[in-house]
Amino acid sequence: MNVTISPSKLMGEMVAQPSKSDSHRKIICAAFAYGESSIDNMVLSDDIKSTLHGVGSMGCKYEIKNSVLFPDRHELTVTGLGGYAEPVRNIDCGESGSTLRFMTMAGAAAGGKTILTGSGRLPQRPMGGALEILKAKGVEYYHPDDGRILPLEITGELSSAKYDVDSSITSQYLSGLLMALPAFSKNGVINAVGNFESKGYVDMTIKTVGEFGVTITGDNPYIIPRNKGLRACATGIEGDWSNASYYLVMNAMGANLRISGLDMETKQPDAVIIKLIENIEMNDSVEINVSECPDIMPSIAVLSAAKRAKVKITGGRRLRTKESDRIKAVSEGLANLGVETQEFNDGIEIYGTGKIGGGEVNACNDHRIAMAFSSLCVVAKGDIIIKGADSVSKSYPLFFRDLKMVGGVIS
Repeated sequence: MNVTISPSKLMGEMVAQPSKSDSHRKIICAAFAYGESSIDNMVLSDDIKSTLHGVGSMGCKYEIKNSVLFPDRHELTVTGLGGYAEPVRNIDCGESGSTLRFMTMAGAAAGGKTILTGSGRLPQRPMGGALEILKAKGVEYYHPDDGRILPLEITGELSSAKYDVDSSITSQYLSGLLMALPAFSKNGVINAVGNFESKGYVDMTIKTVGEFGVTITGDNPYIIPRNKGLRACATGIEGDWSNASYYLVMNAMGANLRISGLDMETKQPDAVIIKLIENIEMNDSVEINVSECPDIMPSIAVLSAAKRAKVKITGGRRLRTKESDRIKAVSEGLANLGVETQEFNDGIEIYGTGKIGGGEVNACNDHRIAMAFSSLCVVAKGDIIIKGADSVSKSYPLFFRDLKMVGGVIS
């Protein structure tokens, strides 16, 4: 689907989207806990549907109903498996990297056989850290010998033990273990090795596991105590700073939007967007490292292009293997709108002149590229055509509806 966004004056109130990261974690913990959990303020984006399918394939039963407190959102009632899982499961992870990495650890901790599949770029996304964990603990696995990681077949069981986890590419394997081991009443010591990136997401995981009754201590290594499994709870999903970043940069470009539902004390790493915006607005030459917050790189990039500033973004090598090569997608998109950039291996330098023309941008089937470039409607001098705009369904299905509600001119 192509969407044309015309220059727009935006004003109004926005309610932050529920955090996708928080949703994945709470669904997985609730699925294996003892008892019935309720999770309010959920949006059924494509990635969240993938995780729901994953826990369903493990044997979990759940009910989805409309939320009473949050319009256009859902409440999930989960009947926890109490540390059990079906012995054989086939899990289609869609295009969700979080689902794949978390369910790999859950399946291995449960024992039996797990077959994981996926679509889009997911079969090519890096999983070496997960395979190292499985191999070290004697869990057998098989995947095609043609550059793809999927389909991935796992047979065997992870035990209570000490784990060294390479966290230089992603912290999701570590987070996966921190949920999976206590989900099956196992303890352990988890040590992140390598250049530990995205530590804030591990902090989120520890907070979530604590809500479900297991207190993880330590700060690398992390200590999972002897436990009797996770316990059900009533909880809600906090507002998402990643998706809020698009509206926050729109405000920095001149929109007048009031955004509610964000926790200023959150563990989400992307909350740093507030400080990064201030840095770009106050300086004409800036260097920003996004190794701890890669998801907001596209938002930072489009804001940099709209300002009279030279902004160098580094620490983004993981961005090459997301839903798209985000460094390339951002560079090509900005070039089509008349902005000069320079790519390098782990980032991009943007030479903002304060002038954004109209033009066509290929979202490359990537929700974050589509939403970030849509933000430029506040300052663009002409229409911006977003090719593949339906990719927003991966994390924020109602994005274009919400943008219209605050004055976006969209066709």
